[in-house]
Amino acid sequence: MKDFHHSRDNLKKTKKNNQRKRAQSDLDKEVEAYIMSSDEDYPLYKLANTLKSLKLTPQRAKQLVKGAIRENIKDYDPLADGYSLYLTNGLEETLSKFSMADFVNRNWQYTPLILTNADYKTLQECEKFPLYMDRYDYSLPLHKFGNNISFQNELTFKKRKIKNSNDISFYTTKEENMLFAKVTNLKFEPINHALIREASRDLVQEEREKLKYNPRLYNRTFSISLYALLDGDPRKSHPFIRYDCSSMTHSNVFMAGDKRESVYGLESDNPHFHFQNEDDLLLCTRKYRDNSRRLRWKTGKCNSIDLKHLVKYLVSLDNTPYDELEKLDQQNQNYGMPFLNLKIKGKKIDTINIDKLLNSYLCSSQEEKDYINSLKEDFKLYCLVKPSGTGEKSFKKLILSLQFLQFVHDERFNSQNCDRLELLSNLEVECATNVVNAITNCSSKILERDYKPKFVIDNEFLSPCEK
Repeated sequence: MKDFHHSRDNLKKTKKNNQRKRAQSDLDKEVEAYIMSSDEDYPLYKLANTLKSLKLTPQRAKQLVKGAIRENIKDYDPLADGYSLYLTNGLEETLSKFSMADFVNRNWQYTPLILTNADYKTLQECEKFPLYMDRYDYSLPLHKFGNNISFQNELTFKKRKIKNSNDISFYTTKEENMLFAKVTNLKFEPINHALIREASRDLVQEEREKLKYNPRLYNRTFSISLYALLDGDPRKSHPFIRYDCSSMTHSNVFMAGDKRESVYGLESDNPHFHFQNEDDLLLCTRKYRDNSRRLRWKTGKCNSIDLKHLVKYLVSLDNTPYDELEKLDQQNQNYGMPFLNLKIKGKKIDTINIDKLLNSYLCSSQEEKDYINSLKEDFKLYCLVKPSGTGEKSFKKLILSLQFLQFVHDERFNSQNCDRLELLSNLEVECATNVVNAITNCSSKILERDYKPKFVIDNEFLSPCEK
């Protein structure tokens, strides 16, 4: 059943805490059942029938449902939209009080926040500059995860023998008035412990470690997530873009009349992107009670678009006349993504050249170098979607990088050799980081003053680097 966030100024909102219980309408009751259910189909069916009985247009129905979910969230927390995208104090003062633990503990993931589409547009498009992190070893390539930080779920992971690695970096704007975090996560979860024991029986330790790349023994999940720290507070972290790659496809949920369905598709293959937006923030939200009966929210859920659908969309944008692009913009047909606005503004998304990216990959043997070179040649034979027609191509480099990222994923999916699987896994980390940095406008240039880092985040979760 397939019937199924305007920019704010830098002043912090205040609201009175009104805990008076609202009288619930039939729609409120169906919305409550919908967001409390782990099974989407039946409550969605009942919700659709309630809307049908009201004889509403799809657009009006969506507005009513979004309004009801917004009120449901505000019943839980009247200050759910009492935030600012911007720092309530200067960046230097904010960082002097910054608590890495508040971010690493991830308690923010259980608290809903309400943003608007204009908020997301601001978060997506503003240029972001990395902040220098004390103790961070900048000499290591990202895929080595030499700056691994353990999150609150690591103890559970250890018990389940899940191998988990993280990398965290923080960003600000040129105006130094916003704060962002980027988390890169790579996880290997055992599928069958008996099979793993059997496969590792006669192997040396180094070879045993490589077994995690075998898709028959471990499920691999890789993600890169961008968070806005609202008010500059890590306890108000909110995800707005995520790259995902796992062994599972992602099912999308749309209300009737949502034009994104034809662009995203009902199901997303791997890899795929989640672009958070106002509709999905509300329509994809879920809440539940934990083992202590405390009310928790599953936040940051949203529909996804896989790389193949995204490439098709970008090619279409690059081949659409300017007057038609303006019409789409006036109708807010950006599908929750930043690309239409970037195209209208004539901005290009510049990714690192694939040859340059591969040449910078540190190979440990001649065999690895030869394999990298063979990947280059094989990619030239890959079925490429080539932009056609005249006019400026804003997304030419991005399209090529997305296609190579898909190519690396498919090579990994079809390979049985653990050495090559390891290299392809590491290569995806670097290639995906290249794409995500370009899409999210994340610069590699650390803000400096007098040739030294202008701001420093003290990271007590990392040991001092060995120089």
